[in-house]
Amino acid sequence: MSLVNVDVSLIVIVSNTLVVFATFLATLYRIKIERDQVQSYKKNMADSKCLEAFRKYIRAERAELVDMDQDELSKFLDYLETLGKTKH
Repeated sequence: MSLVNVDVSLIVIVSNTLVVFATFLATLYRIKIERDQVQSYKKNMADSKCLEAFRKYIRAERAELVDMDQDELSKFLDYLETLGKTKH
C-alpha cells in the first residue's frame, strides 16, 4: 500500500512540476509577444508622425512641386523611394 502512495505522490509531483514549467514557458512567450506588439506600436506611431509631416510639407509646397521640371521631379521621386530605408 505504501508503494502505491509513493507512486501516486511521485506522479502528482512530476505532473505539477510539468504544469508549472509549461505555464512558465507560456508566460515567457506571452511577454515576448507583448514586447513585440509594443515595439510595433511605437514604430507605427513614429511612421504615422513622419507621414503626417510629409503630408503637411506636400500641402505647403504643392505649387513648387507641380512646377518642377522633369529632371528635378525624377530626382525628388528617387529620393522619396529611398527615404526611410536604413543603410547597412
